[in-house]
Amino acid sequence: MIDLHNHTKLCGHAEGSPEEYIEEAIKKGFKYFGFSDHAPIAEAIRPGITMHPDETEQYIEKIISLKAAYKDKIEILLGFEVDYPLFDDFNAEYFTDKRIDYFIGSCHFIDDWSVDSPESEKDYKRLDLNRIYTSYYEIIIRLIESRLFNIVGHIDLPKKFGYPSTEDFSDIIKKIAEAAVKNDVAIEINSAGLRKPVHEMYPSEKILEILIKNKVKITFGSDSHYPDEAGSGYMEAEALLKKYGCRKLSYFKKRTGYELSI
Repeated sequence: MIDLHNHTKLCGHAEGSPEEYIEEAIKKGFKYFGFSDHAPIAEAIRPGITMHPDETEQYIEKIISLKAAYKDKIEILLGFEVDYPLFDDFNAEYFTDKRIDYFIGSCHFIDDWSVDSPESEKDYKRLDLNRIYTSYYEIIIRLIESRLFNIVGHIDLPKKFGYPSTEDFSDIIKKIAEAAVKNDVAIEINSAGLRKPVHEMYPSEKILEILIKNKVKITFGSDSHYPDEAGSGYMEAEALLKKYGCRKLSYFKKRTGYELSI
């Protein structure tokens, strides 16, 4: 059992100590548990969204200390969730830092518009939904082709508030799948969508089926921001993966990928 998408208080919108998240993961029987808190972004939009650049080393040192403290109970992995397109506030040298196990690449912004902030929910009622999804998926392809990331985060995030696309995006999802396979990038099944207005996993079953059919590597993330969310939704995710023929989950250590049978 693997959960690679979990946050800490440093991002400004999560609660609880890292130890509380780990204890929850142990209680639920997880074997690999990764922290991937939000890497710094531009100062003007940082408060309450990501850590400050000066806190990056603090975060790394804390997770490394927890690796040692819990090594006999659970394997702790160190990651970052990094926004793409990239912000200069996150030092690019970290992408080659041997202390870091993996990077999740996520898109939260189309140009300067936030895809998932509560303030943006009203925009979905007036904007062209299919243009939003087209722009979003084009960014995801570039994210994968950058070869900076091990994992793609919440691949269909624009549906968060319950505004799905009205067009069939199967062709562009197939292109995403092809890019992921070519560049050896995993895509997560993220249970946070179950806790949002959309009330379904990221990605949707239709997208998940295309990804699995095209041999994309899959991993799991609860995207927890509270200790009791750690590992939540795993059983539902596993059932969906098996429904479409996926029998393995990916995880990463020192930027190298491994697989675990489910």
